[in-house]
Amino acid sequence: MTGAAQNLATVSFNTVVLQTAEAQKGLGALQARFAPREDHLKALNSEIEALRKQTAANSNLSDAERATEERSLESKERQLQREADDFKSDSQSESEQIFQRVAQKVYAFLQTYSEQHGYTFVIERGSDTNPVVWYAAAKTDITDEVIKAYNAQTGGDAPKSGKALPEAPSHN
Repeated sequence: MTGAAQNLATVSFNTVVLQTAEAQKGLGALQARFAPREDHLKALNSEIEALRKQTAANSNLSDAERATEERSLESKERQLQREADDFKSDSQSESEQIFQRVAQKVYAFLQTYSEQHGYTFVIERGSDTNPVVWYAAAKTDITDEVIKAYNAQTGGDAPKSGKALPEAPSHN
């Protein structure tokens, strides 16, 4: 470029999205909403384990009784698999929806933030395991500043609990 100063910054976009108070609140609410289903799956799994042990321990059953217990066990296992698949699909789908909703807002915010701070370029940093930028001086990474500024603009406070929240899938 012809003599124009370039102001370059990197950002980990997924980190910004997932660490906003808005995303953490949404994912926390999602986790709370899905907790009863998760508890049900754990109880069903425990019931299946108990049935397995019971079937293995009952060596004096007739062939018909053993076949009935095995059919019951297989039926419970199929039920658990179906419900676990539905749980995974539903929770992932809703998690992705939360991520996408917040990501759209963060993207628009990042445009304004970058312009206000005089950045000529803001580049996706990527993750440590899948970097997009192989090296950038620490002072060029604006991820934390963007999270703080976004939360300040939206009136969101970061969650106070140290409880881990579910992560949305990576959207690089």
